[in-house]
Order: sequence, then structure tokens, then C-alpha cells
Amino acid sequence: MGIALRVAIVVGLVAAALGVVFLVLSNTSTFQITSIDAVASDHVSADDIQKLANVEEGTTLLNVDTNAITQNLLKNPWVESVSVEREFPDKLKISVTERTVEAVVVMSSRSVAWYLGEGDVWLEPVNLDVSDNQSADDVALEKATSVGAILITGVPATVDPVAGSKATDDVITAVRSYLDGFSSDFASQIVSFTAPSEASISCVLASGVEISLGSPSDISSKEEVVQSLLAEYPDELTYINVRVPSSPSYRKIESSNVTAGTGATGSSETASTSSNASTQSTT
Repeated sequence: MGIALRVAIVVGLVAAALGVVFLVLSNTSTFQITSIDAVASDHVSADDIQKLANVEEGTTLLNVDTNAITQNLLKNPWVESVSVEREFPDKLKISVTERTVEAVVVMSSRSVAWYLGEGDVWLEPVNLDVSDNQSADDVALEKATSVGAILITGVPATVDPVAGSKATDDVITAVRSYLDGFSSDFASQIVSFTAPSEASISCVLASGVEISLGSPSDISSKEEVVQSLLAEYPDELTYINVRVPSSPSYRKIESSNVTAGTGATGSSETASTSSNASTQSTT
């Protein structure tokens, strides 16, 4: 017991001494931060990182509050995570990982769209510079395609994004339910959604086929019906209605002159008036 007690005392004294040394070094100019290596990302500049980090003059690598730096940077909607590294003797390296853009959402005014990021967080507005031969949806689709995101159009005026806030609107939640409920293979074919209400969701595939989905229920059954019809009528369908998956309907062009759709609206680049379209139901 006497030996154990002496060892414990020695260990305690050493720990106390090291604590004193650390405290002294933390509050002296030793290891004082003289430079910050802020690594810019696509939407967060090095200057933004330095300003948000707000590292006070005189801070050292030993007393810097890395948690405070992280929390400050997370105030930027684009920032998903933060890395803070000490590079002795005097440098602090700060880098960020951006949120992935998952959708471009066109507002009801049709002049402004918003980036919707990973975790359904509103990121920032996007101006739509529309030319004479383009619609707002066409421009928004180009922006969505360029960042590997989907397009969501037709949202009601009640959708009012605020940068950094989570999208809790019924129509956005409905679209999310479909994307999460579809298989990854089928979801990857979707280029746009139209979401005027939770009960009136529709989407357009890369092939140009428009699908009326309705409210987000029986999602796997709806996909199964759509996949079955696409397989039965390859390159012939322009529209499928699976609001009630047990009683779907579709429109089929009876012509060999069929081209891919535009993606945003699903309309064919070839005038459809020259083709015989049929609307059919299956049971």
C-alpha cells in the first residue's frame, strides 16, 4: 500500500507539473498563431472562412477553441463539416466540406430558383437569366444538370426558402418521399419533378416520359407498374398515370418517328401532331 501510494503521489505531481507547463505555454507567445491556411471551396471563399472562424489575435495553437471555430463556420448554409488542424509551431489550417446540391427548386414567380442541399437545407437563391428562346424551367434544368441535381418546378407560393433553414414544406417532403422510396436505378432516371401540391406530384424521366404520381403512397407499387409499362412499350410511351397503381393509364405514340423528350417538360422535339397518339388503361 505504501508503494502504491507513493506512485500515485508521483503521478499526481507529474500531471500537475505538466498542467502548469501547458497553462503557461497556452498563454504566452509560444505557439502563437501567426497564419491561418483557409482552404476555399466552390461556394465558400478563403476570406469567408477567415472571417467566420474569428480567431482572435494572440491565440495560440494550445488555447485555440476549435469547437467555436466549427460552430461559427457551420452558420454558412453551404458548410456541412469543418476540419481544423494545428500545424506547429504557428499555423492553423481550416478547411470545409460543402453540402451537395440535391435539387434546384423554381419558385412560383419563375424568375428565381433556389439550391436545395443535402439534408433538405436551403442554400442560396439562383437567378434565372432567361433568353427569348428559353423558359425559366429550361434554364433551371441546365443549372440542375450542371451540378448533378434534379429540378423541382411548380411549387406553390407558400414555399418561402430561408438560407440555412430546413425545407419542411409538404411538397418538398413529398418529393423526398418519392426519391427515398424509389429504387436507386429508377430514381437516377428522373430529371425533374412538378410539385404544385402534395397530392399532385409528377415527374419526367430522362427519356421524356411524364409520370403522374399523385400523393406519396404505394411508391414501390407505382414504380413496379411504370417499369412494367416501359418494358412492354419501349420508346413508345409519352405519359403514364399511376396515381392509383392498381388502375394505371398511359398514352402511347403509334409511330416509328419518336424522339427523346426535353427533360424539363417531357415534350417531344418532333411535332407530335403527325403521330397517332392513343390513351389506354390497364387493369
